[in-house]
Amino acid sequence: MAVEKRYVEVLLPLKLKDTLSYRLPQRWTVEAGSWVQVPLRGHPALGVVLQVRDSAPAGVNLSAIEAVTAVPDIPAATDIERAFWRAVADYYLCTPGEVLKAAFNAGIQKLMLQPPKPRKNRKTTEKAAPLADRPALSGAQQRALAQIQAGFDQHKPVLLHGVTGSGKTEIYIQLAAGQLQQGHDVLYLVPEIAISQQLEQRLAAVFGPQLLIYHSRTTVPQRYRVMDTLRRDPAPRIVLGTRSAVFLPFRKLGLIVVDEEHDRSYKQDDMAPRYNGRDAALMLAGFHKARVLLGSATPSCEALYNVQTRKFALAELPCRYFGGEAASVEIIDTAQALRLHNMEGSFSRKLLKEMAAVLAAGKQVMVFRSRRAYAPVVQCEACGEVVKCPHCNVALSYHRFNNSLSCHYCSYRRDYFLRCPTCGEVALVERGSGTEKLEEELRSAFPDRTVARFDADTTRSKTAEEKMIRDFAAGRIDILVGTQMITKGFDFERLALVVIVSADSLFAVQDFRSDERAFQLLTQLMGRSGRRGEAGKIVIQTFQPGHPVLQRLLHPDEPSDAAAGLLAERKAFAYPPFVRLISVTVKDRYEGRVWNVCRLIEEAVKAIGIRDIAGPASPAVDVVAGEHIAQFWIKLPRDRNLAAAKRALYTRIDQIDKDFKGHTTIVIDVDPS
Repeated sequence: MAVEKRYVEVLLPLKLKDTLSYRLPQRWTVEAGSWVQVPLRGHPALGVVLQVRDSAPAGVNLSAIEAVTAVPDIPAATDIERAFWRAVADYYLCTPGEVLKAAFNAGIQKLMLQPPKPRKNRKTTEKAAPLADRPALSGAQQRALAQIQAGFDQHKPVLLHGVTGSGKTEIYIQLAAGQLQQGHDVLYLVPEIAISQQLEQRLAAVFGPQLLIYHSRTTVPQRYRVMDTLRRDPAPRIVLGTRSAVFLPFRKLGLIVVDEEHDRSYKQDDMAPRYNGRDAALMLAGFHKARVLLGSATPSCEALYNVQTRKFALAELPCRYFGGEAASVEIIDTAQALRLHNMEGSFSRKLLKEMAAVLAAGKQVMVFRSRRAYAPVVQCEACGEVVKCPHCNVALSYHRFNNSLSCHYCSYRRDYFLRCPTCGEVALVERGSGTEKLEEELRSAFPDRTVARFDADTTRSKTAEEKMIRDFAAGRIDILVGTQMITKGFDFERLALVVIVSADSLFAVQDFRSDERAFQLLTQLMGRSGRRGEAGKIVIQTFQPGHPVLQRLLHPDEPSDAAAGLLAERKAFAYPPFVRLISVTVKDRYEGRVWNVCRLIEEAVKAIGIRDIAGPASPAVDVVAGEHIAQFWIKLPRDRNLAAAKRALYTRIDQIDKDFKGHTTIVIDVDPS
């Protein structure tokens, strides 16, 4: 009697809407979720079985169906994992294969097929400190913990709104320890790798070998071992990671902590799925029936909206752990300082005196500038031309440390010469100031002090980044100059003064979220100083001293609720969180084809009944890496028809994308940042 052949439908890490069919040799037994190695265009590929069939799929040429080549020793992807991949794909309008690729990149897949040799157990004298030895929670922390537990008892995610320095991390540790004792895993998400490096030491002292680290600065073998440990080892673990850690193969997840939930670094922008780690964590928790705690000193409008609509519970930490008042705020009018000739380079004389007094008292200073490089713009004084990238419609930035002009969009670089490429005159001059120039000016102003710069140019390696954080924390650096990287949840005992130079660049962004983000960033910076019971200070140099965001910092106790005001504005103009926003971006080397594709998209969107559509329009930087860019902004009401409208939108645009494949790129971004 002939044995019937079996077939499997395999999900591969590709942009394919459907699975691919393969023949399963009789010597192997698989089930839904099993990992299999299959041939794909002549090369081995790793995929997940979604379905086992006793007969071949209809309409398929049987001779064209290739066979599974291996069934590696990898524990099957669980029902929850596969359902989570599908949910992420559905919400963010991409394919499950793209989600699989994000969860298991090529390097990880290679190690799954050829696992590295097990590491020898290294003897260590480090032991986790008993939780009883941790500092006692303050009364405010205990009240917040009770509010969190009450929210969990209602089966709701909880927003912990705690001022900077209030001790949110200690509450996270208490909750995580409780879950581990119950045999549950914990996922602790942070927005930036730099935060995880400082936090790692703190958590390791409590949890010891139970702590796993997962982010892009760890090596591929290290990330593979984290995955393999979670798959095979039944012992409960706490994973500290950035947004991609939501795709780890948890088996018994009990708690997810999303620290600094407002941070835009949780959003993946450059490839599908373009997910938000915070929102994906909420999805993941739903499948595991896990608890979710979102923490922030400056909650996002989305989180506050969910509190208002009672989807989230609220817990509050209104005071700092070590006591003391909030940092004082001083605003220096740059225009007035210039008129009175009170500026020395990028700093007012008043500010330099303030810094000198802080340093003389044995304290530290942190200086923030939103732009790295020495100068963001180079201009010819003879013809007025700004030197631009040949591949992008953006000015090149001057980096003095390697005497180069660089594009921060496409990484184009060339040596810096004073001769203008347009008119030929030797008349190029640098305009504006970036972190590199501020560092140089501060070294000149304080020659007997140690000045360091913390930005993407100086922290390209994990070692350099960790060393600079350690040196500043230990007091070996007096003044630290940096970009957004220095705003993220660091705790420096000696830091007494935070300085913001050229704050106007924070308000110049054309985005409905610009005021919210500027306020969040300034508040986070304000919270970095005076964290041990001493009063800190923040000094802001600006040409717009009357800007509403700055006035909110000066008068935080005014009756008008700033968050309520922001939400009221969003509601009046129909912006998130009151609607779902989707951006559609079209890119092509030929500008004419961009607008032809845009016309087809506009017709398709209107054909399915969507009327609230803005665009197509060119963004501020409308050429990047030689490609012309146009964008649409689509608003969908938050109602029962939302999912169907998104599916219809994706189907129509996906067909246009296929028609122009190889020429035009169409990017769909749900909840763009």
